[in-house]
Amino acid sequence: MKITGELAMGLAALVQVHATILQQLRVHRNTCKLWGYQKLFDKISSHREDVSDHLDSLILRMLSAEINFDLQNINKLNIGQTVEEIFVSDREMAESCKEVALKLSNIANQNIDVRQLTEKIVLLQTAHINFTGQQLELVRQMGTQLYLATRC
Repeated sequence: MKITGELAMGLAALVQVHATILQQLRVHRNTCKLWGYQKLFDKISSHREDVSDHLDSLILRMLSAEINFDLQNINKLNIGQTVEEIFVSDREMAESCKEVALKLSNIANQNIDVRQLTEKIVLLQTAHINFTGQQLELVRQMGTQLYLATRC
């Protein structure tokens, strides 16, 4: 099924955001591994796998719809230098992705496959936004050192 116009541009934008998220999560995941924060490494790895699956689904839809897309230029990465910065930057990236997916969902009325995929993406990113928000609140309440000692 050929997809053109605003829907095609929205899919390309969503692919670009997902590609950016994957790279940022890769760095954050490896940073947590280096720091010895296995629980956080596992959580980021799980989220990264879900984002990767969504990216694969998006790319497959775009290829089948003969939409050109460019993965050479991803958005700017915001790499956290502390666990708190990692949570903040990942939450910001998830919010950006959710926003793009919501816009795309609103214009994908006639394309059920795209609408269903964007709704899944919105749910995943909402869950990640909530998770990072909860972790930041725990850091605030417990203090960084106790949080790191008990949660990571």
